[in-house]
Amino acid sequence: MVVSGLAILAKPIWLELLNIFLTELDFSIIGESDWLIGLGVIVIALIYNTIHKYIDYKFEPVSKPAFKSANIKEFATFGELCQEILPILKDNEYIFKTTGPNSGKENEDPLRTEFTMWEKLRKESIKPNNESIKKIVVKNKQIIPSIHSENFQRLVLHIDAFNQHIENPNFDYSEFQFPREIPDIIANNAFETAKNSKTLKKKVKWLKKRLNISKVDRWFIFGSTVFNPQRAKDLDVAILINEDIEDKLNEIKFDFKVKHKMNLHLSVFDKEVESDFIEFSRKNPLKLEQENG
Repeated sequence: MVVSGLAILAKPIWLELLNIFLTELDFSIIGESDWLIGLGVIVIALIYNTIHKYIDYKFEPVSKPAFKSANIKEFATFGELCQEILPILKDNEYIFKTTGPNSGKENEDPLRTEFTMWEKLRKESIKPNNESIKKIVVKNKQIIPSIHSENFQRLVLHIDAFNQHIENPNFDYSEFQFPREIPDIIANNAFETAKNSKTLKKKVKWLKKRLNISKVDRWFIFGSTVFNPQRAKDLDVAILINEDIEDKLNEIKFDFKVKHKMNLHLSVFDKEVESDFIEFSRKNPLKLEQENG
C-alpha cells in the first residue's frame, strides 16, 4: 500500500503522458487531487502497520520459569489441580530431555559428557519446580481420587529424594523413582477439564466460522490450550488444506490476535503431505478435532 501511495503521489511521467492523450476523449485517470489520494493511501498503510506492531508488542508472551507462575492454593476439582501441575511437569521434562544424563542417547555431542548446564538447571529450575508441585499436591490431597493417591504419594517421595540428591550427590534416590503413570494421569484429567472451558469453547466457535471453507479439509487444536485454556499464551492449530490459502490464513491469524489477545500458530499441511498430517495427529492424541464439509 505504501508503494502504491508513493506511485500515486509521484505521478509517474507515463501517467502524465497518458492523461494528456486521454484529454482528447474528455477522460482522465489522474487529477489535481491525486497527491491527496496517494498521501491518504500511505497514511492508512502506516496506521495499519503500527496497529499490527502494537498488538504484537503488547500481547507477546513473556517467558519465565514454571514455578514462578505456580498458583499454590486449594482447587475445587482434581482436573483443576492437574491443570496447575502440568506446565511445571512439562518444564522439568524439557530440561531433563535436553540437558539431562539420559538425553539424546543416539547422539554424541558435548551435552552427553558435559553436564554443567544440567547441574545448573536442576538447582535453579527443577528443584523449585518440584517444591511447587509438592506444595500443590499436599495442599490438595483431599481431592485426589483414591485410585490415584498412591501414585501421588510416590511423586512426593520422589521429589523429596531427588531434592536431597541435589544437595548431596552421594545420596542414592534410586528407590524413589518418578512414577511413570503421573504424566498421563495429569494430562488426561487436565484435558477433560479443559474441554468444558467456556474460554476454549469460545475460541473453537470463532475458528469454526473462519476455517469452515472449502479449501480446508480438516483441522485440530492441540498444545497448551487444550490442557489449560485460561493459562495458555497461544493457540496451536494443525490444518489440512487442498489449495494454497496463505493470505487467508494470515488474515485469520491477525484477526484472532485482535479478537482474543493471543497468537494463533498454524501448522499447515497440503494434500500432497496428508500422511504427515495424519502422523502429526497421531503424535498428539489429546486434541480437539474438526472436519469441514
